[in-house]
Amino acid sequence: MSRKDEILNSFKPVVKCLGKTLGRHYEVALHDVSRPEQSIIAIENGHVTDRKIGSPATDLLLNIINSEDARKQNMELNYVSTTKNGKRLKSSTTLIRDDENKVIGALCINIDLTHIEVAKNFLNEISVVEQEEEHKEKFPEDVNEFLETMIQNSLDLINKPVSLLTKEDKLEIVKYLNKNNIFDIKGGVTTVANELNVSKYTIYNYLDEIRVK
Repeated sequence: MSRKDEILNSFKPVVKCLGKTLGRHYEVALHDVSRPEQSIIAIENGHVTDRKIGSPATDLLLNIINSEDARKQNMELNYVSTTKNGKRLKSSTTLIRDDENKVIGALCINIDLTHIEVAKNFLNEISVVEQEEEHKEKFPEDVNEFLETMIQNSLDLINKPVSLLTKEDKLEIVKYLNKNNIFDIKGGVTTVANELNVSKYTIYNYLDEIRVK
């Protein structure tokens, strides 16, 4: 067993403990971020977001890990997100590091606010959030949906129709997707090539270009 696996496995009892103690409205998920397309390695109360072991990371988790702030802090607390079926969640993420201070995982708690908001007159403290801005976090349930989410996020960064994308635009898209390890996923290159209306060989050329820079 690798040191990374040893560290992450030590958190699995914590996931079970928190999930059983806090109850069914609290989803607790443990991520191995080295495989974002199937990062969840332990989860309790997955019905909150309809996820399970082997489900992908969220786009927001990847943004937290890849941000400049990730080098300085380990937690993103009490932000509000919404699932694809409209369920509002209050969420917190704690990054897990190895002995060399590299981020290897994350422990995430998602609280279903549905019942809390009904009773928040006397549960006001638990429903308070520290950030007013609502994140449009997505909770993919399988690899295909994860790929669609990350490709759409890359297109949103450029904010142009695919037909109007320049080569530089496409390089930026490939750079974003490469940073999030999308091309390590089986079929990732082909899927991205189809979305950008180019050949997979063009994608490989783009990857060569961005790696040289």
